[in-house]
Amino acid sequence: MSVDTLEKFYLGVCSIDIKYGKPNYLGYSIHHLAKDITVFLDERSVYSGEALEVISRAPYDSRAFPLARKIAFVFVKEEEAEVDEDIWNDPPRVEANIDALVERIKQMAPSVSEITVQPADRDDMPSIANQHFGYLVSRLYWLASRVEHGYGLVTADLMRLQLDMVCDLTHISFVSTSSTDRSYQFVQLAQNNVPTLKYLVLECPHAIDILSLVQDAEGNNVAYPRLLVLKLQTWSDSKESRRQVFHGAAPFPVLQRLYISLECPFDDDTFFRGNEATLEHLSMRLDSVSASMLREYQVFVPGSHPKLQMVNLWYSNNVISELFASSAEALQFIYSIGSEAAVREYSQAALFANPAIVFSLPGSHACIQVLSLPSLRPDLWQVIALIKSLPLLSDLQTSSPSLGLTPDGVDFDTLPEHVISNYAPMGRRFRCWHLNSGYVTDFTELATCVLLLALSCSNFDYAAPPSFQRRLFMEMLEKNINSDRFKPYAPRLRRLLFSGWDGKQD
Repeated sequence: MSVDTLEKFYLGVCSIDIKYGKPNYLGYSIHHLAKDITVFLDERSVYSGEALEVISRAPYDSRAFPLARKIAFVFVKEEEAEVDEDIWNDPPRVEANIDALVERIKQMAPSVSEITVQPADRDDMPSIANQHFGYLVSRLYWLASRVEHGYGLVTADLMRLQLDMVCDLTHISFVSTSSTDRSYQFVQLAQNNVPTLKYLVLECPHAIDILSLVQDAEGNNVAYPRLLVLKLQTWSDSKESRRQVFHGAAPFPVLQRLYISLECPFDDDTFFRGNEATLEHLSMRLDSVSASMLREYQVFVPGSHPKLQMVNLWYSNNVISELFASSAEALQFIYSIGSEAAVREYSQAALFANPAIVFSLPGSHACIQVLSLPSLRPDLWQVIALIKSLPLLSDLQTSSPSLGLTPDGVDFDTLPEHVISNYAPMGRRFRCWHLNSGYVTDFTELATCVLLLALSCSNFDYAAPPSFQRRLFMEMLEKNINSDRFKPYAPRLRRLLFSGWDGKQD
């Protein structure tokens, strides 16, 4: 068997690696292919120099991981093992041992660009107040500091870094796991790294910390000249915190991807100012606050975002409807957000539950290639109308459809002939219909809808409910293909049984 890839490699350099993950000796012959390394450490071994001795002798002495991009350092705790007082009180000796260990790891994995520091168990993480551990953490992050494409910091509330020791970061990811946690340290860390930061993720309970991203303690505006990706999420709405308007400032001038999973914390278009020419992907919670802001500042006028490719909006709640004279007007506004984008996803949106409104798409949205409406349960004829109005549409996501009312004068058994004569050919680019919402109870009706659509769309070759319902759907699909009604068209319909199934997932 030929092996050309190895995703993970486990390396134990402490005396208790059997308990927490013994090194995978079977992987030594292909260790050079590893992309993701986990290193188990304990304080005593690191400070005393024992960890360096372990990693410098067989079988580790000849190990190299040239393809590795990620290292996770997992700290474990030896029971009843204390650091020797002579070592503890000799900082130069400890720092020398730490430096030597880190240099050795750097030799083994010279291309690492992402470092994670974590405990094996929550109680196993040494205290950041320990000056030796603080120095060790800063040196571990240094491992990735000389990689051309940057390096990152990924951590959670269990880490309290000495942030002044970590600089030149390109990636910061902070995910809080405690409702009492404050993320201001990581906001400060982001501000300290504005010249180099390209990727920032903050998931925290306090919206006030998000507000602090763009203004320092002295009230000066803060800009991130190289930031490409920004993901923000809080557990509480910003209405509980202060709101400020930062007139004229463009804090994210080259932003390409923006993910906002919170009520908009600003009274103005702070997130969108200055990046009209670079924004490619927008994913945001749309509610009365954000909708009012987008309308007032006319953020998405036609042609304003030429590079925007994908828009994902969710939680378009009933409050939005209060801002508009009608649901149709509200929906028109939602469609106008990123009208240039070819990929649209509207998740859990109450406004999209009414097919009559949803399928009144204006012609200006003919550029849409992928449309996701998981809360919508349309009938077949509405889907046909939608595909006809969107000539570039290739992928559609809805709940499982119904057959709906058959056209006047059309017998149920002659539906295939009716569809072919009245709608084929259409949707030449349409290929995929994802049916991943709702529980299918009538597989016969679902199979009929899929087969009729396939008769009118020549390239349509993939349709499926959720994976746990797929077997029953496939059985019913094949049964219908072999029925008298569809048998004359069986050769062109059988592709639905085979085409596209291996490469597409839910």
